[in-house]
Amino acid sequence: MIKTQTTKEQPKSFTHPVYSRTWRTSVLIITFRKYDLVPEGEIFNIHIPHGISFCGLGDLMMKMDRIYDLLDYPQAELQTRCWNDVEHWKGTPLESDAGWNYSEDAAQQFHDKIATGGSPSVYVETRFRRYGSWQGILQAGKKKASYRSALEFLHYLTEYISDKKTKNRTNFYFYLEI
Repeated sequence: MIKTQTTKEQPKSFTHPVYSRTWRTSVLIITFRKYDLVPEGEIFNIHIPHGISFCGLGDLMMKMDRIYDLLDYPQAELQTRCWNDVEHWKGTPLESDAGWNYSEDAAQQFHDKIATGGSPSVYVETRFRRYGSWQGILQAGKKKASYRSALEFLHYLTEYISDKKTKNRTNFYFYLEI
């Protein structure tokens, strides 16, 4: 009797050929050009070759969420309901991640390129997108805080902006007194 040898097919595991997704790939640096009534600035990430401008905190949060969607990290637990999300991003820098740098040296290139130039900035690590919200860490200077929701993130951010406005006014008045 001839025995036939059967081989068990090995499951194929998927790994992105260029980079592995970890929380580090989703770190954002947010810089502020203006922090008056409507804050303005740019969002930076190691994979995005240029800053993404925002005008207002709502615009900031919508663009951050879109960046997380394009990076596919942190993965959203729920699909956000939108009237027409595809049309909203059409023709903008956040339409797709085409042109983003996913090479192994993306982090080094990012560190070489980014310089906040002394403008106010915060470091954001959104680690999870659960329960229809965000959870992570926000760091501004030596202050560091964990946020359990996008709303809590927004509270920390507005407090940071308010502190910057107060210090700016104080510096301005001090300058006038001299």
